[in-house]
Amino acid sequence: MSPPEIRVAIVGGGISGIAQAIRLKEQLGSKVEITIFEKASEAGGIWRDSKWPGAGVDVPIHLYSLYSDLKPDWNRLYASQPEVLEYWNGLIEKHGLKQNFRFNSEYVGSVWSEENQSHTLTLKRPNGETYNFTADVLISANGPLSTPLIPKLPGLSSFKGVYFHNLRWRSDVDFTNKRVAVIGNGSSGIQLVPGVAAIPGVQLTHFIRSGGYFIPKINDPYSQIAKFAFRWLPGVQRVYRFSLFLESNDRWRARNATKESPTPQETALLKYLAAEAPPQYLELLRPDYPLGCKRPAFDLDWLKTLHRDNVDLVKQKIVSVNEEGLVTEDGQTRPFDIIIFATGSDVAEHGVGLNIGLKGEGGVELREHWKSIGGPQSYLGVSVPRFPNYFVTLGPNAIAGSWGYTIGIQTSFIARLVKGIVDNNLSSIQPKQEPFERLNKETRAKLAPSTMNSLLCSNWWRVGGQGLITVPNWVTGFGLERTRRHIQWQDWNAVGRVPSNSGLKSSALVPVDVAKRVRRRRLRKTARGLSLPLLIAVLLRVTPTGQRLTDKLLEKAREVVSRVFGVSA
Repeated sequence: MSPPEIRVAIVGGGISGIAQAIRLKEQLGSKVEITIFEKASEAGGIWRDSKWPGAGVDVPIHLYSLYSDLKPDWNRLYASQPEVLEYWNGLIEKHGLKQNFRFNSEYVGSVWSEENQSHTLTLKRPNGETYNFTADVLISANGPLSTPLIPKLPGLSSFKGVYFHNLRWRSDVDFTNKRVAVIGNGSSGIQLVPGVAAIPGVQLTHFIRSGGYFIPKINDPYSQIAKFAFRWLPGVQRVYRFSLFLESNDRWRARNATKESPTPQETALLKYLAAEAPPQYLELLRPDYPLGCKRPAFDLDWLKTLHRDNVDLVKQKIVSVNEEGLVTEDGQTRPFDIIIFATGSDVAEHGVGLNIGLKGEGGVELREHWKSIGGPQSYLGVSVPRFPNYFVTLGPNAIAGSWGYTIGIQTSFIARLVKGIVDNNLSSIQPKQEPFERLNKETRAKLAPSTMNSLLCSNWWRVGGQGLITVPNWVTGFGLERTRRHIQWQDWNAVGRVPSNSGLKSSALVPVDVAKRVRRRRLRKTARGLSLPLLIAVLLRVTPTGQRLTDKLLEKAREVVSRVFGVSA
């Protein structure tokens, strides 16, 4: 077996990293050497860590799973955390990826070498020891939720109880007969409250910052007949999956902020809120911003749980923490045994790809580069000028439709870019500055009039809550697929190696017109495909036997045309 032609390092062993490895093996086979670095001792990312009661997807699971690896026997429309984790671990087994993982390896930083055309990564083991690893290509799959946010509340360290972020769930904590505070009413906050509130003896207080739009989450089970059809009837599951895609394609796309409010969708969600929420909490829960200003959360029994006697809802701002519990802006101390921060992650700045310690051309750090241009930006959500051979599975402004669908599209696009490096004998590629600026300018312009850009709320897709929108795109899922269907090689700068005449080095680096090289390769491939039929055709016409045979074939063809269409051929 010939040695691999390219070495790829993937940072992150969650669903993005797993999907990316599958796509690379699909495109390059034995030509690629893949190493996946995971800071934990197991794969799975967010689905490994999200162990709270009721944890599960908010996207229909048939749409969340990979298009290349459909599972016919999901139990419910929205799968639970154990089932989702089992699916992704199953893909590791199915595609033989276990050998590609390096666990307990936390990314510290990396340096791009122009001379060697490679990235040297620094990784840290749990004992603090560091080691280096060199790769031709570096792919960030660290995940949007990889950096949980806990508010910097004065006095938090003095709290004598237990506190943790829901994305670092403590399975060792006993909630029985405890006073529990849950801070935050986003997707995970309202997902975990019903399960915790049902634990015997729990007295739960849910602190919220704002009201919101809550979509009823009707989690129907799949019947045995449906599972049978998905497994055994060709095309049924893919048609069903496409119907889910059509239904959700426009769900997260914000409306134009200039349209009259409330819209029919806003009216319907406000009506649902009024029907399900306890009357005493209705004003606290009513949103004062347009739909699309922040991601709406799915309600599976949360509003119903607020009716329980052991659950309170509080909208008082938390100003500090003391030994006993939380201090609110009215000066009151509320005592607790356990505090759960369901306060989200730093998606807008650190969830859009590795950037701290990642150095490109001239030793420039990506974090500092992004600061200098106003915030995280990328070319089509995958790459940045001045950072060769660095790609991000979910980069700035990549998200369109659901995260699962976006991961499928983006990882396929990146795999084809890496294949382009190998097929065209390149050592590195990076996007050109002009298309990078043009596409980002278009994204800013398209997002500007939408409710995503509204300052009436604080959301996690803005840097600092009020800055540049760096997470969603303005296109739908259809638009995402269309813009990634073909690689626009004219948008990329490339470098290749040629033999050196100096005698000092084995090769020299030269700029390459990759678009021209790709066109030549396609022409040669087309010519090779046509060469045999052309040769046969020539031989048939230049030999007496061949001429008689082709004349008979043409005569027969004319007879068939005349008989079928009633015309002379």
